[in-house]
Amino acid sequence: MTYQGMLERARKFERQGKHGEAAAAYKEVAGEMEGRGDLAAAVAARARCARALAAAGDTGAAHRMLDTLDRAAASMPAEVRAGVDAQAAHVLAAAGRTGEAARRAWSAMSAFWSLHDRKRADAAGVHAARLIVKDAGARGAPRPLRELLAQMPPDGEGQRQVAKLLADAERRPDRDYDILVSDPDNASWGRLAAALAVGAHLAVGNGVAWNRLGEQDRSPGDDKVLLERDWGVTDHETWRERMDVLLDAQNSDPAIQMVLDQRERGTGQREWREAVAAWCRERDIPDETIRQVAELPDLILRYEARFRADGLLKPDGIVESVYGYDFGRAVNMARWGLNAGYCDAEEAEKCVLTAGGRANQVYSSWGSFSAGYVLGRMLRFDDGGFGEWYERSLAGHRVLAEDPDSPWRRMAWG
Repeated sequence: MTYQGMLERARKFERQGKHGEAAAAYKEVAGEMEGRGDLAAAVAARARCARALAAAGDTGAAHRMLDTLDRAAASMPAEVRAGVDAQAAHVLAAAGRTGEAARRAWSAMSAFWSLHDRKRADAAGVHAARLIVKDAGARGAPRPLRELLAQMPPDGEGQRQVAKLLADAERRPDRDYDILVSDPDNASWGRLAAALAVGAHLAVGNGVAWNRLGEQDRSPGDDKVLLERDWGVTDHETWRERMDVLLDAQNSDPAIQMVLDQRERGTGQREWREAVAAWCRERDIPDETIRQVAELPDLILRYEARFRADGLLKPDGIVESVYGYDFGRAVNMARWGLNAGYCDAEEAEKCVLTAGGRANQVYSSWGSFSAGYVLGRMLRFDDGGFGEWYERSLAGHRVLAEDPDSPWRRMAWG
């Protein structure tokens, strides 16, 4: 097999997410190149090998290889050094060393541009910009982004992408919650993205990227504390139990959905209460419980009236299900479980896709889903107070319904 064929095989493994196999393939082709005296090409192949090792989780081996490559490339042509810098940025980013990674990507951009290699200069510049945002945060990113932008190849796609990152950072409000955050390194469309968008209420509320399933800007320990404190989750078994309850829409009070199911469009408040009471009596439910449950239609109608006034519902809209509250939390349960180490990426992704699919079966639009999610949340925490829980939920809905970059604006429901 030719060098080109061997390299294409390694790249194919990368595209398929088989990073261990890709690393082995790059190592093999590098050995062939060294055997034939093509040392510059071998360094480039080993740099890709280091990147694949880091992506596979073997950051120790990736760093050892990178140290060797840095020494070897020091006496080689500028193009070789630039290529090592570009791959080093990925290796360092995988290890969480984003500041160093950004500097290596920036260096690669400058070198490629001096070599008139605009395509690779653009790619390295965009990578550097994304790393700067991740390292410095949105509020700390504008200054270095402006400096980077001034050094980029002008009037190109790379400059346009970095300019957008800068504009997003400059318009971000002075808070880390109730904001839409998108990870440019992850898809913002497609089946998985649409399912992740079902969890966007909590993502917006917490100021984390709605389209990133993997590690957020918090340590695994933070999510372990959250899961144990709020959910009683301490390992994979308890995480899976809570996840299945959410996916089956059984975490919320079942009485709420029963009450919603007893309403027929066009019936009045009194008829609705009577239908609820009749359903309970048929099942020999105690009178005290019946009195409590029969009050739910009044509370739901109050929320629906406020939802219409605030744009959460259409003028004639009603909420038909609160299952969305469980489905939205299931998406975030997958994110927290993955970051805490209680599940792997494959299991987390399957859970997210299941939550998205079940939400699509219950609701007819992003708007109807959002109203169901918010009502479920209000009946759990707000209890008719229209306090901070309501104000924050309304803020999240408006961001997702109105921001041009919102997944709810960019992707059709279902």
